[in-house]
Order: sequence, then C-alpha cells, then structure tokens
Amino acid sequence: MRIVVFTGFDDIEGMPWWRVIAATPGLEAVLICRQLPKPSAGGARRFWRNVRKHGALWIPYRVGHALVSIAGRAFVSGARHAAEPEAVAFPVERVAVASLASDEAIAHVRAFAPDLGVALGAPILKPKLFTIPLRGTLNTHEGAVPEYRGAPPGFWELYFGATEVGATAHWVDASLDTGHILAEARAPLYAADTLREVQARTGELGLRVLGQALALIAAGGAPGAAQSPGGRTNRQPLLAQRFALWRRFAIKRLRRRLTPRAIAKTLAGLVALWVYRPARNAVRTLTATHPLHVFNFHRVTDLCRDGMTVSPQMLDRQAEYLRRTHDVVTLDQALALIREGRRLRRPAALLTFDDGYRSVYEQARPILARYGLVGCSFVSTDLVGTDRRLPHDDANPVRALLDVMTWPEVIALRAAGWSIGSHSASHARLAACQGEELGREVDGSRQTLIAKLGAGAFTIAFPYGGRADISPEARARIRAAGYAACFNDLFGETRLPGAPFDINRIELGGDHTTLAWKLFAHGISLEKFRG
Repeated sequence: MRIVVFTGFDDIEGMPWWRVIAATPGLEAVLICRQLPKPSAGGARRFWRNVRKHGALWIPYRVGHALVSIAGRAFVSGARHAAEPEAVAFPVERVAVASLASDEAIAHVRAFAPDLGVALGAPILKPKLFTIPLRGTLNTHEGAVPEYRGAPPGFWELYFGATEVGATAHWVDASLDTGHILAEARAPLYAADTLREVQARTGELGLRVLGQALALIAAGGAPGAAQSPGGRTNRQPLLAQRFALWRRFAIKRLRRRLTPRAIAKTLAGLVALWVYRPARNAVRTLTATHPLHVFNFHRVTDLCRDGMTVSPQMLDRQAEYLRRTHDVVTLDQALALIREGRRLRRPAALLTFDDGYRSVYEQARPILARYGLVGCSFVSTDLVGTDRRLPHDDANPVRALLDVMTWPEVIALRAAGWSIGSHSASHARLAACQGEELGREVDGSRQTLIAKLGAGAFTIAFPYGGRADISPEARARIRAAGYAACFNDLFGETRLPGAPFDINRIELGGDHTTLAWKLFAHGISLEKFRG
C-alpha cells in the first residue's frame, strides 16, 4: 500500500503519528505532502478586526502574548530541535507546497499514485485532492462524532460539561468530519482534568484509532459505518469563551486547595520537603548512610487518572527530577548495593514497572532513554503477547485500550538495557495459591522468561504487593525456584545492606500532586494527612 500524508506539521516524522503510519501492514512507500505556513498578516486593520470579533479582552491578551514572546526570546537560548525520525524500511518522498489545493500539490500526488490518503494536521481538503487516492483519504479527528465535530480538541467537551471525550478515524468527504467511521474510541473526563490533560487524552485516543483504521484498511476492511444523524460542528472558541472556561476551572482548583485540610497538608508537605529533607540528607551525606529508593510505576498513559497511572508528561518530569536528586542505577547495580551494603553519600534509585503494559514500551522506554536511564519491567508471563487484560482493570472504562506488551516488545525492551522480571504467570494473588497452582505462577513464570529471553538471574515482584498478598509457602517457593530477589509494594526506603527477598518500593506512578510525588521521591510519606 502506498500512502500520501497531507499535513501542515513541519516535523511529522518526529511525531507519534509517524510511528503509527510506519507500522501499517504492507506499507510500500509514503509521500509527505506538507502545506507551508502562510505569512501572518499584521497591521492595524487585522488588530481591530480581532477586537470586533473577540471584544475588549483581545487588547490585554495581545499585550500579554507579546510580553511572553519577548521574555521567551530573552531567557530561552538555543534552537528547539525536532525529534530525529526513526529509520523506516520503505522509501519516503517529501514535497512542500504553498497550498494543498494548488495544481502543484495535485500533480505531485497524482504522480505518486497513492492507494490511501491520511490527513494529519492538514487544512480542510478539497475534493479534487482527497479523491485522488484509490481507496480514499482517512482523517483522524480528536473528538467524538457526531457530537463534537470541528475544533479544537477537548475544549468544547469541557465547555459544555461532557462526561467523556473521544477520537474518530473516518473517511474525508465534502463536509467537515462527517465521513463514514472506520474506528472510534472514548475515554472519561475527570473532575480535576485541565484542558492540556484532556487534549493529551484525545491525542492518545487519536493514535489508537488511526492504528486500528490503518490495520483495517490494509486487511481490505469494510468502508466504514455512517455517522448518527444530528450532532454539532464547532469552530475555534472566542477569547471570552476561553477565559470563561479558564475561570471556571481556576475557581474549582482554588476551592479544592483552600480547605483547612488541604492547606494543612500543603504546609506540612512544604516543611517536610524544604526543611526536614535537607537536614536529614545533610546528616546522611556526612555519615554516608543514604538509602536505595526503589520506585514503582504501572501504566504510562493519558487515557485515565488513578493511583496506577502516570501521564507521559509527568513521567518525563519525574525522570528529570530523579536524575538530578539520585544516582539512578540498574537492577544489577541495585542488587549489588543491597547485598554488599555500600556506603552512599548520595541516594540511589531503581525504577520498576509492574504488569507489562504496552505503554511501558511505547512511552516509558523513550522517555527514560532521553535521560540516559533504564528501568526494570515485571511482566505477567501468561498475558504477554495476548489480548487479555489485567484483572484489576476489569472496571476501568478504557480497559480495552490497556493492552500488554508482545514478546518481541519485551525482547526489544531488554535489548535497550532494561531488566525483565516476573510478576507471576497470570497476575495471581500468591497468598491464595498452593501446590501445583503456586508452582505454575512462580516456577512456570521463571521458566517462560528463560525460554523467551535466555538464562539469567531473574527477579520477581509479587502481584498486589501487600503483606497479606503473599504466604510463607510462596516466599519459600520463590527462593527454591531460583529467583535472585523479591520485591513487595510497601512504601519504604531500602537501608543498606538490605534483604534481597523483601525489598520495599515507593509507588511514584499514580495520580499524585507535584508536591506529593516529590516527597515520595525522597522517601517521605504524609499518610496521616491523606483523605
């Protein structure tokens, strides 16, 4: 299949969309047809036209925008580099045109003879262009249809008080976002969501439905289903509407943060972070008694918010912070510290990820790589490479999208320097397993790892991670099976030397506030303020 990509992005090959397109089965060649940005028209006439459209708010908005731009140029040095495109196994042609409606663009596309068009960040396409591809042109819309056609992603859902957001892959036709649907997905909205977080969620949904639609088309799938009648087509909001949404959410945030309990919790956290922590760390540095912090994560996604989910943007911030405040080590280095009890003048950190979610491979791996870091992924071996889901995701509204890694992905993760360990065979609660069942969950999981990855000193993190979730029999079976270490999920620092078969971890990968996760990053918990 030959694909032409219609876009206005200047770095499409460095964006997540490109990874999805490149994974299309049977892809033969790609033409990237990019519309160049139009020169911005300035002048008093345009300024007053915007004043008439947006009202008096436009004046302070433009003044503030100008000041921010000046400050950015003054304090930010160096050019922003786009991500390097990943190597692909098919030829890529590139053409930049002043307009996608121009004869030049049409001639290039006709000469390429595409089977399929894909519109990504493109202006509204004309029929004389989007009908050239043999099978038609596909558009990914970051919004549910027919309810939320048009733009921008996420804004109108928040503005009108929707309970969920969606994304749709549909065929391009003569109207805006009205074509037959090939794939769609939805995710919930949460009370604490910001517009940026909602737009990140719709963006991730968009990647999902694009991949599903491309796979369907490559397999010769049906032309799609007609949209339901009715709906709403939205345009860019007025400045007053943007301000109204911002004000509504600002008031909600203030109400949450200005309760007596929230204020007390914040003050206690600030004292712990900026007074207690420096004093404690100074003593530890002088006495060379810093501990090992083993941090735990699960999912890395924008699709949901809960105690097991961290967004890619937050993981990026946490990785940068941990690299500054800790010596981040590999699993082998961490186990050596635990066994040998080395004296540390700076805290060490190990990053672990439970369950084997695909988001660890797709999101966590490249994020940590940007900082020169690797982690350890504990996988439930019976689930890897299947379409099964983790049992604790049964009630999650986006359960269908919380898939696990394949074995090639696990192998590639290991090749990237990560460690792979067991999270039992089927994510069973080991305290409830006995005899042969316990053997399958513990011994069987290790044997699968050996068969898939080769011999090695594998470790295990038992599912659910609490004291009541593992029995003395299971602990004995783990040792007898030949595991090198066992991790729980109990909050705590690891003093050196430590106990290799009872290693505490600190849950960093949840929906925490910045203050909370920074406290956790230093082994500090204010559980008595929880609630």
